[in-house]
Amino acid sequence: MSQKISPEQLDAVRLWASQGVDLNGIQKNLVTECGVHLTYMEVRFLLLDHGIEIAQPQATPAPQPVPQAAAQPPVAEPPPATAPAPMQNPAPVHPKMEFDDIQIPGTILSGKCVFPSGTKVGWQIDTMGQLNCTQLVGSMTPEEQQAFVFELRQVLSKM
Repeated sequence: MSQKISPEQLDAVRLWASQGVDLNGIQKNLVTECGVHLTYMEVRFLLLDHGIEIAQPQATPAPQPVPQAAAQPPVAEPPPATAPAPMQNPAPVHPKMEFDDIQIPGTILSGKCVFPSGTKVGWQIDTMGQLNCTQLVGSMTPEEQQAFVFELRQVLSKM
């Protein structure tokens, strides 16, 4: 390895791996959080040398179909269309949205979102328009998830 890492930094790597942060995320966290610059392969060897495994996300069970009632109530006519009300942030959390200067290959847009609680997520929108989020530091609460989606929509609507 080109740089040695301290036991505290190794503990941080173990924590990130236990949270399911991938190799790329661990490499980025080492730079941003610890000031340690390692290549992707060096990070991979670091994990192997210390027996660190990246936690895999738990598979979520498929949603069960909802049984339909025998008799459906009549559908009411929708009210006349009006202009939609502007979106309001449902949560009191105000994250800071950042865009990457250099986009990640395979994405049309990427960046980071930092919350007042210290939680930090990386996000990317791929060429198919799908959003992908990676937990960099901490874990988003439901309120932070709502605020993140709201803020991202607000920022994207202004582009």
